[in-house]
Amino acid sequence: MTADEQLAASLEAAEARLTELQHAFVDAACHSAEWYRLAEQIRATRDEITRLYDLQPTV
Repeated sequence: MTADEQLAASLEAAEARLTELQHAFVDAACHSAEWYRLAEQIRATRDEITRLYDLQPTV
């Protein structure tokens, strides 16, 4: 697997994880402790996605 393919796979996995976290976030709306934990995970995942996009080569 090339570096570009690995980067694309990592980005895809991070975006899928973000989607799952966002669904869990909505489900946890009535549970503030869980809601805050998920909010922090969402922030961290968004930061990871931004970092991965920044690593992509520009055309």
